[in-house]
Amino acid sequence: MNKLIILLTVFTIFFTFISSFPTTFDKRQSFTPAKNISSKSEFTYYWVSFENDFKSTKTADVKTCKGKLIATVNLDFAIDMKTEGTGITKSGRVINLGDCSCGSNSFSCFEELDKTKFPFGSSSNETPLIPYITVAANDIRAGTLLYIKKLDGMKLPNSKVHNGCVKVDDNGHGFGGKHIDWFVVKESNYEFLDNRDPFTSVVVSNGTLPNGQKCALLNYS
Repeated sequence: MNKLIILLTVFTIFFTFISSFPTTFDKRQSFTPAKNISSKSEFTYYWVSFENDFKSTKTADVKTCKGKLIATVNLDFAIDMKTEGTGITKSGRVINLGDCSCGSNSFSCFEELDKTKFPFGSSSNETPLIPYITVAANDIRAGTLLYIKKLDGMKLPNSKVHNGCVKVDDNGHGFGGKHIDWFVVKESNYEFLDNRDPFTSVVVSNGTLPNGQKCALLNYS
């Protein structure tokens, strides 16, 4: 009887000892590292046009595809909008390319956007362009989160630090696959970043950080 009591006591002590260990093994087994989508993708920047950046005295009438006047703006600004796709006038109006062709000498190919919904313009997927978050890509599904290591820790013009996480929410014009085009709002922001650390290609990973956590999209405005 005494031996049975001793055995039960020893078993209870052993079980209590084992139960006191932290149960972190399952978490370690569930670690999911980042996976590369592309080991080398071309990397470029894009932005919107700001009328205040243009000094020409010539003007142009910017119209809708149906010929309705939107605004009379700086001529060089109107020309640049045809390249960049979006422009912000001196008065703060947001103008985007419409669904028709501009042609070589026409400016009847635009539409005005609601600046409360699209303060920096609209993507090809009709979603707001988000500073330092939106990227354009032609071979990655829209809405996909990406981690770009080269951007992780990058100091932005407003002194905020990027975490490397971006979102595919636009298509690129003039390039094919394995190409990431990063939205940085203004050309001056591009110049700031490119002067500090120029590079033309990046490794593109799925939306997973090196520590296995899911990418979080931060506010860099």
